[in-house]
Amino acid sequence: MINAQQSWSPETYLRHGVFVSLLGEPVVQILAPKAGERILDLGCGEGILTDKIVASGADVLGMDNSADQIEGAQHRGLKVVCMDALEMKFDNEFDAVFSNAALHWMSPLSKVFENVYRALKPGGRFVAEMGGAGNIQTIRMALYNALMRRGIDPAQYDPWSYLGDSSAKMMLQRAGFETRSVTLIRRPTDLPGDIGPWLETFAGSFMQAVPENEHAQMIDEVRDALQPHLFDPYNKWVADYVRLRFKVVKPV
Repeated sequence: MINAQQSWSPETYLRHGVFVSLLGEPVVQILAPKAGERILDLGCGEGILTDKIVASGADVLGMDNSADQIEGAQHRGLKVVCMDALEMKFDNEFDAVFSNAALHWMSPLSKVFENVYRALKPGGRFVAEMGGAGNIQTIRMALYNALMRRGIDPAQYDPWSYLGDSSAKMMLQRAGFETRSVTLIRRPTDLPGDIGPWLETFAGSFMQAVPENEHAQMIDEVRDALQPHLFDPYNKWVADYVRLRFKVVKPV
């Protein structure tokens, strides 16, 4: 991939993407954190769900590779570290690893899963939700088409890795995990406003393929392509989300 980086602003994310954390609350319930447990929140962002895990009495470390998001989490008073999941060196330190809406930004996922396995204590659990196969397929294709019309290979700017349930289960087992549940969930999701801010927040790497003065035009093109498919009769934009949710365990 060309070195196109997705940038994250805590203020922008909270304004246009806070629904991601709200929809992740059931994953915290599956994690079922307990007082005294040491838990890693992998891809913690600005720390909305990290806060909820801390409220259980667990000793939580938030981790993200965005310095801006980490700064936002620090303002919440959370214990956090700025680190790439591909480079983490934790060894038998955590009772659980939690992740919401972050793993599909990481590649190769096989290496991330191996690092999580090493970070867990024997018997530790890995509970996560991420984009799954087919996630935002309509949006993704509109972005691809916009770049191809400009003679640009969109695959070079695509930051997302979406797994199906079978491929995820196989990859997790290869890393050493015992699977408890691996499920694809189709979840069309109402956006808080226009699709434009969503594209600015989550599709920034695609925008880097064109000059900055063409960003607004490209967003308009993508919006026009998506309107017949994702703008409903009640004047809401609905993103075609598909989530992959899993719980796996490191054998004792």
